[in-house]
Amino acid sequence: MQDLEFSRIFFGSLGIGSIFFLYFHTRLRLWQILKINAKKSLQKIKNKERPFFYNSYYTKQTATRKFFHQSATAEAKIYIALSTSLKKGEKNLKKAIEQSPKNWKLLLLYADICLIQNKRVEFGNALNNLHLPFLAPSALRADYLRLSALNDLYQTNMYDASKKLSKALKIYQKNSFTYEEAECYLALGQTYRISGVFDVAYTMFQEAEKLYKSMELSSKQAEAVAYQGLLEISRENYKTSEEYFTQAEKICQEHHLSQTLNDIKNWHGLSLYLQAKEKEALKMFQSITSQKSDITEEASAFAYEMLARITLHTKQFDKALHYAEQALIRHNEKHHQAGIFENLYLKAEIYYATDNLQKSAEILTALVRNKTSNYTTFYPANAYSLLGLIEMRQNNLRMARTLFKQALDLENSKNRLKGAAIDYNNLAEICLREGDKNSAENYLRQALSYAEEIEDDELKSYLKAKL
Repeated sequence: MQDLEFSRIFFGSLGIGSIFFLYFHTRLRLWQILKINAKKSLQKIKNKERPFFYNSYYTKQTATRKFFHQSATAEAKIYIALSTSLKKGEKNLKKAIEQSPKNWKLLLLYADICLIQNKRVEFGNALNNLHLPFLAPSALRADYLRLSALNDLYQTNMYDASKKLSKALKIYQKNSFTYEEAECYLALGQTYRISGVFDVAYTMFQEAEKLYKSMELSSKQAEAVAYQGLLEISRENYKTSEEYFTQAEKICQEHHLSQTLNDIKNWHGLSLYLQAKEKEALKMFQSITSQKSDITEEASAFAYEMLARITLHTKQFDKALHYAEQALIRHNEKHHQAGIFENLYLKAEIYYATDNLQKSAEILTALVRNKTSNYTTFYPANAYSLLGLIEMRQNNLRMARTLFKQALDLENSKNRLKGAAIDYNNLAEICLREGDKNSAENYLRQALSYAEEIEDDELKSYLKAKL
């Protein structure tokens, strides 16, 4: 009551003009403090390796509370811990969620840190358990939209991903949250790149790069530049892709970002591999796996997987199997389902190439029964196709046809036209063996129409030669 009475006396003694002056002066001062605090927070991660955690909403809230001498909320305390030490902060966050399992703000923070650490299963579970209230702050609603979009992207739901990211982007721009705005541009770039809309993807990556550069976030700037290199790989502009990767590598070297550098070298190596520069690619990947420090399990696993693919292609099957095993060890340590799935499939390919059809079939059968495949980027259609080839080699044509059709249904459901074209070709091969030339021709024409739609010249030439 005393506070209320003081307010009446204080404001009653001021004129309207004085009250407005005091109000706008306070807002201006607060705005200046928010800008200074945001700049200081960004400076802390200026030359930091990924993954690190940053959230503009909580940075702003922390400064506002200090200005008004308010105590920090539970979520704010967790954010401060996360921004200081990701490992310690995550530990504190898990304890907080155990005590308040329905706290949507804590779950939102947890989903975010799971994502940046590539913990896909935990990320998906956190999002599924998260129920955003109707009156949630707009900035946190944007965070939810962005994270949900990235989950859609992982599940290859490109339409929903782009729709949610566009909504989140507008909210971030309205709130002047530059970091999250850049994150949205980066995610939109990935979405459009995977969808084959390359010009738009390029614009998105360019916008992300500009914003990261303006914030002096070296590792994120290098990442945005490297994504432009990855985009050029999708366009098969390999020389240009190498230029982007070299530019990104220079940024990392200038700022001593060794972990980020290894990630980019992996993409650079992929570009070399796709150009059939196998010796150069081999050297690039070996330079990563030979390191004993400053390398993440993810970077090491990818390099070993690519070494396995190179040695499989050059028919060094023992080496290929060894490298695939090394990749699997690292993916298992991180419980990375996508990597486990893909490298088990790679092992099945190696066994198939060495005529060990039984071992290959055992792995593939386990893969198609694997219920965790929903969390993987690898789609089980490939496993069905290879199982079909094994049955065809053993002249079990009826079973082979069933497997190819299962693969085809999966490919069509995800609009993966190249995979579908290959399955139609395999079905045509069965028809030819059975003497059904009309059906074989129909399958081949369908395969050819898909190859023409995706403009795959090599596949088109192969199919035309069979017609």
